[in-house]
This record gives sequence, C-alpha cells and structure tokens, in this order.
Amino acid sequence: MPEPVKPEQEVRAEEEEGAEEEEREEEVRTEEEEEESADSEEERSLCRSPAKSPRKRSSILKRKRRPSEEEEVTEEEEVEETAETAEPAAAREPTDEDFQFKEPKLRKKKFIFQGFRRSSEGRGGPEPGGAVEVVIPEQLAASYGLYIWPSSPVLAWYLWLHQSSLTPGSRVLELGAGTALPGLLLARLGHRVTLSDSLLLPQTLANCRAAIACNNLQEQVQVIGLTWGLVTSQLLALRGKVDLVIGSDLFFDPSVFEPLLVTVKWLLSNNQGCEFLVTVQERSADWSVEVLLSKYRLKASTLHPREFLAGSGILETDLTGDHSITLLRITNED
Repeated sequence: MPEPVKPEQEVRAEEEEGAEEEEREEEVRTEEEEEESADSEEERSLCRSPAKSPRKRSSILKRKRRPSEEEEVTEEEEVEETAETAEPAAAREPTDEDFQFKEPKLRKKKFIFQGFRRSSEGRGGPEPGGAVEVVIPEQLAASYGLYIWPSSPVLAWYLWLHQSSLTPGSRVLELGAGTALPGLLLARLGHRVTLSDSLLLPQTLANCRAAIACNNLQEQVQVIGLTWGLVTSQLLALRGKVDLVIGSDLFFDPSVFEPLLVTVKWLLSNNQGCEFLVTVQERSADWSVEVLLSKYRLKASTLHPREFLAGSGILETDLTGDHSITLLRITNED
C-alpha cells in the first residue's frame, strides 16, 4: 500500500527544524575548538616560560581532569603554595630566637654486681646473697662527665672481681669521676672514697653528688674539685691520704694526657705505695702515652678484660661492645 503523502507545510517545517539543529551542533563544535585552542596555547606558553606557575598548571589540570580528581589537584596546589611561602624563610639567616635549648634527659641505670668466688680448680661461680647494687644517674647530653662510657663498667668489674686484693677501708681517689660508677662501687664495699672532677665543670661535680645521694652514701663519700696539671690546695690536702687512685677513660683527648700524668705523678710521689688503675679506650693508633710515662719516670703494665674476666661467666664484649679497652696499672719507677 503506498505511503500517504505529507502536506507541503509539514515538510517545510521539518526541514527548518533540521537546519536549526545543524546550526546548534556547529556552534557547539566551534566552542569546543576554541576552548581546546586556548588550552593548547596556554600550555605552550607555560612550557616556553622559564618561571612556570604552579597555579596555572593546576588550573589546566582542573579543566581537563574529571570532577573526582578536584581534591587531589587542590592538595597539590596547597603543597606548592607552602613551598613558595617557606622559601624566603629558608633563605633568611637564623637568629638566636630560632634556637631553643632543650633540657638534657636524665635517666638512672642500675648496675648489679653478683657475688663471685673461685674454686680450688680456678673455676668461678656466683655466690648466693653477695650481690651489690649501684644506681648511676646520667644525662643524655654532649658532655664527657655526664654519660657512662664503656670503660667505666670495665674498671668496676675489675675492682669487683679483685676486691679481696684491696685492704679493707682503703682510701680511694677517683680522678675525672663523672658518673663515678667504680668509686661508688668501692664505697659500697666499705672503702673511703673521694670523687674528683675539674673545678671548671660544676655540672659534673653536681652529677657526682647526685649519684652519691641516689646510693645513700653521703656519709662515706666526698666530692672535691681537682683540675689536672694544677697544684691547688685541694691537691696538696691529699698528701699522705690516698692508697689507690682510679679512673676510667681519662685519656680521651691528647690535650689532657700530660696534665693528667702531672697530677698522677704528684699523687704517687706523695702517697707511699700508691698506684693508679685506669681503663683506656683506644680511639686512635697514633695516640700514645709512652713518651710521657718516660718523661715523668712512670711505668705501666697492661691487662686485657678477657684476662681478668676468665671464669666469671662474663664475656669481654658484654662490657666493651665493639670497643678496644685495656686496663693500665701505673706506678712510679723509683
């Protein structure tokens, strides 16, 4: 059956609607081409520019990314803005107000020395009920005298394992005491102990007093200021009053070697039968005290921790770690 023929007016109306629709599509295409052209021109301008703007780059990304990516673009823009703002501050020279002093942290360490005895065969073992505790306050600060260095426990364990060789009630002077572990251990064992450190380091002397108080040894231990190499009234007062001089890690810097040995020489020469026990940590193969020992007519014998720890159940590395530490026994040649 043949299709009915549309009236001429209806045909004309449909043709006009089609033309209008084509015009609208043409306008949309023109707008899209203009926008893409503008974006491309802006991107090329950014690439040619020596100073690229993060803001412009972010705005381009915003137009081209999906709406779900808007938050990421905003975060990137904030980071770049912060960097731009902080750059002038970083270039500014720091002043005293930019530095804030932080109080060093104080902590306490407890050292437990277990009773020990050797059998007739030379074997060692713990002795029940013979433990001694020493509490040491230390500060985590960049100061020699406020921190427990590895040489200190090495000397303390030597004195503990050889306590029978000391005369009861011996008068002991610890040089450069600092945290004073060896001296306080001997005080616990009944000896009369004097802790000393430099007059120029009042905070270290205060630390010695704090360590004495932590162990309730105020009646048995005294603290004096003693600067190496100087003959002071405090040093002269020690004539004939010292049986043993001890120290740990005192040869920490070549600049102190001679002042220290000057003081040691005076003490040994003015206290008959006195000797100096000191633990030494090797820090440089070029450092040596042999010339100075000869100069001041002193002699030294060396003992390694593995030798006096043999049979005790304590490994040398338990005390020294990765460090090389030895014990020197220094006496007068004459």
